[in-house]
Amino acid sequence: MSTQEGLGLKSRSKRDMDERLAFIRIYVRKLKENPDEVFRQQVRLVNSFLKTAKDFPLTKEEYLKIKGELKGYSKSKI
Repeated sequence: MSTQEGLGLKSRSKRDMDERLAFIRIYVRKLKENPDEVFRQQVRLVNSFLKTAKDFPLTKEEYLKIKGELKGYSKSKI
């Protein structure tokens, strides 16, 4: 690995860490600003989305093929 590549990885890693820390700060601020009930409602909503996605009868490939967004995927693979 060249020095230039190493510096690029370090700066990307630092940028990623800075973005994560910024997200955490925003999230903590939102936690402090909103009552617990708001977050309970959001948890229930997200959990219902996850359950629906888990119980969905099609694979992601089948769904995208039906929508016409999956190109170059043969029927034999589905």
